[in-house]
Amino acid sequence: MKKALVLIAAVILAVGCDRQRQASNNDSTTSEKSAIRKSVREAKSEVDKEARAQKEILDAEAKAAQARLDAEEARAKAAATDAQAKVDAASQNIREAAGTASAQAQSEVGAAKSTTPPPTTVPPAESVTTPAPTPPATTSATDDQKLADQVRTAINGGTTDATADAGKNIQVSASGGTVTLKGTVKTQEEKTRIETAAKAVSGVTKVENQLEVKAE
Repeated sequence: MKKALVLIAAVILAVGCDRQRQASNNDSTTSEKSAIRKSVREAKSEVDKEARAQKEILDAEAKAAQARLDAEEARAKAAATDAQAKVDAASQNIREAAGTASAQAQSEVGAAKSTTPPPTTVPPAESVTTPAPTPPATTSATDDQKLADQVRTAINGGTTDATADAGKNIQVSASGGTVTLKGTVKTQEEKTRIETAAKAVSGVTKVENQLEVKAE
């Protein structure tokens, strides 16, 4: 009987211990769950904060980029407006210059028309008379002889005597203004003097001096 009571007491004690351990385990699990939930909440909060911070940074960068784009567009519009204004001014200057040049050209044409003499009437080709060519000048034997006598007179010092000392050994001939001197003289100075005297005669165009110097 006592053994039965002891066994029942042991069973009851064992059941009580098991319940106590189970209760203890349940309390421990609840505390860990609460801690995990708290950690999750804190982690989620940190993630949300980081996400909001990143979003704010991205929004600020987007606004800055848009502001730069707006500034570039404004500068481009200003440059285009300035360029168009310059083009318009240049076009106006060209039109004014062209108008001035046209007016000046018309004025010059009108002045030229008022001062241009009437055209000269050219007769038909068949009615134009061509003058006959002038024949070349010719000299006669008489003219040549006369010129030769004048040269002989000049080299004889004004006398027509062919036996004078200066010209007694000199033959003078003329042909169309060209005078030929042949014969002998005593010195080179005399040869030169005779040639100079012949060249001084009117009508003489050339002197062919064929005189020979022979000292006696």
